[in-house]
Amino acid sequence: MFKLVKNYTIATPALIAMAIASNGLAPVSANANEVDTATIDQISQYNETQPMGQVTSVSQLRDVSPTDWAFEALRSLVERYGCIVGYPDRTYRGNRALSRYEFAAGLNACMQQMERLIASSESVLREDIEKLKRLMSEFEAELAALGARVDNLEGRVAFLEDHQFSTTTKLKGEVVIAAVGQGGGTDGLGLFNENYLTGAGERLRDLPADSIDDQFTLSNRVRLTLDTSFTGKDTLRTRLAAGNIVRLGNAFGSDMARLNFEQNTGNDIILDRVYYKTKLGDKATFWVGTEMPIEDIFETFSPYTESSGTGALSRVTRFNPFIYRQPGSAGIGLKYAFNKNFDITASYLADNAADASQGNGLFNGTYSTGVQLGVHPTDTLSFGLAYVHSYFSQDDVNLTGSTGSRYTDGISSQIAALGSGNRDGGFAGTSDPFSGAATSSENVGLQATWRVAEKVNLAGWVGWSFAQGHSHDSTGANRNGDNADLFTWNTNVSFIDLGKEGSVLTIAGGQVPRAGSVDGTIGRDRGQSWVVEGQYKYPLTDNISLTPGVYAVFNPNNSDDSRNQTVVVGVLRTVFKF
Repeated sequence: MFKLVKNYTIATPALIAMAIASNGLAPVSANANEVDTATIDQISQYNETQPMGQVTSVSQLRDVSPTDWAFEALRSLVERYGCIVGYPDRTYRGNRALSRYEFAAGLNACMQQMERLIASSESVLREDIEKLKRLMSEFEAELAALGARVDNLEGRVAFLEDHQFSTTTKLKGEVVIAAVGQGGGTDGLGLFNENYLTGAGERLRDLPADSIDDQFTLSNRVRLTLDTSFTGKDTLRTRLAAGNIVRLGNAFGSDMARLNFEQNTGNDIILDRVYYKTKLGDKATFWVGTEMPIEDIFETFSPYTESSGTGALSRVTRFNPFIYRQPGSAGIGLKYAFNKNFDITASYLADNAADASQGNGLFNGTYSTGVQLGVHPTDTLSFGLAYVHSYFSQDDVNLTGSTGSRYTDGISSQIAALGSGNRDGGFAGTSDPFSGAATSSENVGLQATWRVAEKVNLAGWVGWSFAQGHSHDSTGANRNGDNADLFTWNTNVSFIDLGKEGSVLTIAGGQVPRAGSVDGTIGRDRGQSWVVEGQYKYPLTDNISLTPGVYAVFNPNNSDDSRNQTVVVGVLRTVFKF
């Protein structure tokens, strides 16, 4: 049995590296395209032949019988781990005495390759280590003749077993450190549209519209993802997370100002992903989990903005909120690929599936269920047409996934007080147009990505949400049957490898979700908010990237009040991946 590593940060030393000493030979390279020519020269001197470049598939070797155990062992090790054996004339030279030495040299290369995988936290199957041990035993003499030190092979294999993180689990880490400067904006919770006037010309009172002070913050987010496979075609994902990146919406009084990568747990560790994904045959994939948002099931068609760590800076720019920010995290998903051009994905996700109280659970509380058709007509163009039905329990409504306008119950009540007749309900913003009443929504989205040139990608989406109230709202008004129409769109263009390979310059902009029509109240979004973002991701190394950028929200909270200032957020985001 493999043991869990006691200290993952300790570098893994040589796995079973064969230090060829007695003949002064260099170790055989494990690179699939190169070979240490000095080693091949000296090996070939055993039978007075000239060295030739190597091939990388045992199945290409004519003189190794496929029925031999050695053939099967070589095939599995070489083709799973990229070891190097054989020669371009497709012979293994097994009919000459030297072939066993050549075999030992190839075995040495496989051991070195497996060492590299372990050092980089990649998994190595226990059955392959058993094969390796048997091969080392059978070819111990040849390894010794090549100058390899084999007196401690068993101990070195044991070291591999002890320092492998897991035979089936891969650990991936991401650390985000962000310096954020924020400015502009007005206290959106204290500011509402001056156009809401009573017949006597009075407007909402006691709603101060103070400007927001400029602030600079430095904060972090850490995520450790463990992907476990039991069959090689499945994944059990669990993710640990901690952070102290706060919601800028609290400072500006508008969710439109929020960062895409925010997460504030007070740096306490939480479990924010738990799901199992497996292949069902060649064409279907199945998901089941308890912490599994829809974005982990549906393709988002936003390749350069979808990542919460290295994608968009602003929350509203990441992907279509009417599709990929709908409620629920516990449930199932299924994807079926008809062929390489068409696939269909469906899901059912509940928001409070673990809560056994009335109005919650897997089927009686807030949930979403949807379907998406993916179309990939060419290698450079893909688009998806999606439909999601969502239901929100009373006082649990968030139609826009916290990307639209939102007002307090106090403001909503004052809006209701300005109404007359049967138009006397409240309005709590785009995210909650019926002011806390139980709400359902029918959401439609069209999203696409197009590689217009080798180094240029264009992506975007358009979304509609048609909402309906199903209960009384927070002001006591009956909103059953009231309707609201919401709309949003966004587009982005990315320039790849600009300045350095792996770099990405992205410019994005669009219309923030807006409720243009709401029944049962005089409230609605009278203005229109717009978001514009620019960022440049620059890779310092393969594992460290630096992203400076800025985004601005014009007319935040969909208000056209003359006092409403533009929100501007500047970001310097550093991401470490391991």
